[in-house]
Amino acid sequence: MQAAVNTTTVGAHPHPTKSSFLRPSPPCRVYFHASPRPNLRAIAMASKSQLQDQLIITRPDDWHLHLREGGVLEAVVPHSARHFGRAIIMPNLKPPVTTTARAVEYREEIMRALPPGSSFEPLMTLYLTDNTSPEEIKLARKSGIIFAVKLYPAGATTNSQDGVTDIFGKCLPVLEEMVRQEMPLLVHGEVTDPHVDTFDREKVFIDKILAPLVQKLPQLKIVMEHITTMDAVNFIESCEEGHVAATVTPQHLLLNRNALFQGGLQPHNYCLPVLKRETHRQAIVSAVTNGSRRYFLGTDSAPHDKRNKECSCGCAGIYSAPVALSLYVKVFEEAGALDKLEAFTSFNGPDFYGLPRNTSKIILRKNAWKVPATYKHSSGEIVPMFNGSTLEWLPSDQPKE
Repeated sequence: MQAAVNTTTVGAHPHPTKSSFLRPSPPCRVYFHASPRPNLRAIAMASKSQLQDQLIITRPDDWHLHLREGGVLEAVVPHSARHFGRAIIMPNLKPPVTTTARAVEYREEIMRALPPGSSFEPLMTLYLTDNTSPEEIKLARKSGIIFAVKLYPAGATTNSQDGVTDIFGKCLPVLEEMVRQEMPLLVHGEVTDPHVDTFDREKVFIDKILAPLVQKLPQLKIVMEHITTMDAVNFIESCEEGHVAATVTPQHLLLNRNALFQGGLQPHNYCLPVLKRETHRQAIVSAVTNGSRRYFLGTDSAPHDKRNKECSCGCAGIYSAPVALSLYVKVFEEAGALDKLEAFTSFNGPDFYGLPRNTSKIILRKNAWKVPATYKHSSGEIVPMFNGSTLEWLPSDQPKE
């Protein structure tokens, strides 16, 4: 790990280790002589304060992103392209992206919406249905632009009505082909049985679907998306490293279910899977900040027009793209784990997918900034996560090559 004055360069090693400046030096006894020795502890504390004013990390990727279409796409894609090198693009459009041909079209639409000169790369996915064929998986792999297949249990979340109704009865041939093609399965891990309590949907999914699936197809690479519970952490830790991993959102690291109701109903904190108890939040923070390679950044940034959030039946989804990096740094700093940040944001994801790590760097500065109340799009406005709040860390728009 290399450091310069007022700068922390994170990631000189593939798997960062704790640096001395991230913790105060242990107390030492100071003796006074005719020529006093310097107070090493005071110097270390001062250096710590200076060095944490700025971080330099490998450019991150977002391994779970919703961009939508049309005017919303044009408004939101610059926020992700500004700081992320790549992103896994979710396929739950209307109609969903179920074929390679449609994925190619959607990628072209995203590329047209990028700011001039942007190097942002959208990594496309297919939407798994009961009727997806093994031949489509072969086409997806040959395309060179599709990197995963997304499993939505039918009715689990936004635009999931065309999702899977019986994964073991109708999708096994496709999943077996995915093993042969080394195509990861991205899982929205909730059951949709109305008799299951909303806050237990993830746990029941693990017990009834995910654990049996891992046992049946142990070579299938699986990402459990946007985990929300201690149960998910325990399951991920029990699986073979490199075959099962998880993405983690800023909201599930920072908020518990109280955030849905404080000061009245808070529709902009409503997402699926829904926020859980504080004990679950703490378990996820601990798992992510301990340096495990099983977890990586996935914002699940999901823009909805303000009118569709603030209505009698509001949409699920939190728009976090403009603030995500600032919030992830906040989590790692509060956990005393800034030395683990770069692996989570920039290494674990590409390593799991078998892709090269980004080579450019990004600078994050300790510079307070206020999150806008809304962001405009062609026919309305989108409310971002933590709107109106002041955040301490600001990612630079200028890359460091």
